[in-house]
Amino acid sequence: KTGQLDEYQAELAYAKARYEPLFEQYAQDDLVKLAQNPQALKMGERIYATYCTACHGSDARGSRGYPNLRDHDWLYGSDPAAIETSILQGRNGVMPGWKDALGGDAGVKDMAQYVVTLAGRQADAAAVERAKPQFAALCSGCHGADGKGMQAMGAPNLTDKVWLYGGSPSYIEQSIALGRSGKMPAHEEFLGKAKVHLVAAYIYHLGTQPEQ
Repeated sequence: KTGQLDEYQAELAYAKARYEPLFEQYAQDDLVKLAQNPQALKMGERIYATYCTACHGSDARGSRGYPNLRDHDWLYGSDPAAIETSILQGRNGVMPGWKDALGGDAGVKDMAQYVVTLAGRQADAAAVERAKPQFAALCSGCHGADGKGMQAMGAPNLTDKVWLYGGSPSYIEQSIALGRSGKMPAHEEFLGKAKVHLVAAYIYHLGTQPEQ
C-alpha cells in the first residue's frame, strides 16, 4: 500500500508540473477576452466536464434546483466577476417557509396566485387582491415591490418565465409554504484560482450565446 501511495503522489506531482503552467498562462487574462479564446474555452470545457456536470448537466442546462447556465437568468448576476465569485466562494440561497405567516394553506394558495400574475399569467382575481398586501409586507424585502428580485441577495426575479424549482402552481405553492435551500459549494480550495478562471470564462461564454 505504501508503494501504491507513493506512485499515486508521484503521478499527481507529474500532472501538476505538466498542466499547472498551462492553466496559469491564462490566470491574468481578462475574463471577457478569455471567453473568446478557443484554446482557453476548450480547457474550461474540460474542467467543467470533470467538476460541474453532476449538478448542471453535461449540456449545462441544469435541472430542477440546479440552474441552467445557458440561459440569461442569473440569481447573483451575469457579469464575469459575479460568475467567478460564485464558483470561487460558492453560494448559499435560503428562502424561508411562509405557510404560518400567511395563515395556512389558503394564504399560500392566494400568494401563489399573486406570484403567477407577476409573470403575466392569469390567476384568480380575488385571490390576487387578498395576497397583494401580504406580498408587500412579507416578500418585497427580497423580491422587490415589482417582483424583479435582488441579485445582491440571490432573490429570484418572479416576473420572468424561469423557475428554478418549477413554475407550476403546485411547485410555487411548495416553495412559498416550505421554503427552499440551495447550496453551491466553493471551488477555490480544490480547483485553485487559475482553473476557476478558465471554467468561469467557459460558463460566461455559454451565457452569451443565443438560446436554442
